[in-house]
Amino acid sequence: MFFPWEEVLKTTAGKLWQGKPGGGFQGGAIDSRQVKGGELFFPLPGEKENGHVFIAAALRRGAAGSLVEEKWLPMLAGESFSPDKVLIVVENSLHALHKIAAAHRSRFGLPVIAVTGSNGKTTTKDFIAAVLSTRYNVLKTEGNLNNHLGLPLMLLRLKRDHQAAVLELGMSGPGEIALLTALCRPSRGVITNVGEAHLEFLGSKENIAQAKGELLVGMGPGGKVFLNGDDPFLNRLGQEYAGEISYYGFKKGAALQALGYAFTDLGCTFRAVLPGGKQEEFSIPLPGKHNVYNALAAVAVGLDFSLQEEAIREGLAKSIPAAMRLEKTLTKSGFWVINDTYNANPTSVRSALQFLKEWGSDRQKIAVLGDMFELGPQAKEMHLAAGRHIAALGIDFLCTVGKLAAYIARGAREAGLPPAKVFSAESKRETLHYLASLSLAGSCILIKGSRGMQMEKIVEELLNRY
Repeated sequence: MFFPWEEVLKTTAGKLWQGKPGGGFQGGAIDSRQVKGGELFFPLPGEKENGHVFIAAALRRGAAGSLVEEKWLPMLAGESFSPDKVLIVVENSLHALHKIAAAHRSRFGLPVIAVTGSNGKTTTKDFIAAVLSTRYNVLKTEGNLNNHLGLPLMLLRLKRDHQAAVLELGMSGPGEIALLTALCRPSRGVITNVGEAHLEFLGSKENIAQAKGELLVGMGPGGKVFLNGDDPFLNRLGQEYAGEISYYGFKKGAALQALGYAFTDLGCTFRAVLPGGKQEEFSIPLPGKHNVYNALAAVAVGLDFSLQEEAIREGLAKSIPAAMRLEKTLTKSGFWVINDTYNANPTSVRSALQFLKEWGSDRQKIAVLGDMFELGPQAKEMHLAAGRHIAALGIDFLCTVGKLAAYIARGAREAGLPPAKVFSAESKRETLHYLASLSLAGSCILIKGSRGMQMEKIVEELLNRY
């Protein structure tokens, strides 16, 4: 949607350095390679590169204009820019991005649903957007645009024909959810759970819960929140919230209660008791109990929007899962590869292992697990605990990748998994060599690790070789 240059100058207290203030821009960009045409370029100084180096490239690719931080003006000395491009000098380009995004958000009275949590944010966001899209034109967070850089860019994509927005709020430290909530001003909020992700920065699950609770504080008593009622930390947060609360989960007492679930070829089905006591069955294209929780949040939001059960069913069934989330592929050689490599923390690893146990009940089950990052001083113990959990589940073989993941192997051996069935690899190459030594026909191989481990390369190699 069009944003006039005059409003940019007013909102940022900026100064016009080049161009005429009569026009404006549509959308924003912080990467010159992603400019499509008509955007405002925000040159952000980064750890490796200073965005001001790429202003000329962004303008050549079609950006309508760019901000320039006053302290970096000497960097542009001697540069020649097309006279039809607008350059506006500001004190801080990141702060200007936030101010412009907030100003753009204030133009719209549409409902905004903010989704956060330690695990399942993206899937829950996708489910909610799919359900609401059966009736409304919905803007939803794309890719990883869920932080202090990405969320403002998503807000700048709001257009007059949008009728709702479903936005994912990511977090790595205290204060971030508060900032994002202030920017997008949601009328409804969803918190999926409180897990161990980002323990390195927050220190404890109590601190993580408090950081997630910034969403409730930011929404104030006029908002409505949907909380996983099976999570004790979220129950405590709910007790402190003055606004409207709706709980979902498997336990009795939830406004929306799941009664059970069953696997299908495409994902799973689950039956739920709706508010009022009516029972309905829904299907989702992802397996696992943890994904039923994600779908319950979408059902709860859909009902709050007065959607009929059939519309909610249709939205869930047609939703398109994000990549690398329990993707099951049958190789030509006759074994299953389960790609859950999008990321990993202790909670998500337990969920994936539970799925491996349940779905691969009568098959040989192999877990290939990489390092879990950002766990701080508790990293060693949490990797050991993951290994003990594997032994308790009865997983047949375990292969770990990385120095931290070696503690998973140690924990599994100490808990009784035979040493002959445990292998600690130092590289993906060693991992593939070990797997080649096993009889894989009919097996299920779960592959998971933190994003930085790039475990998807093992998936790719397995699918190419077999």
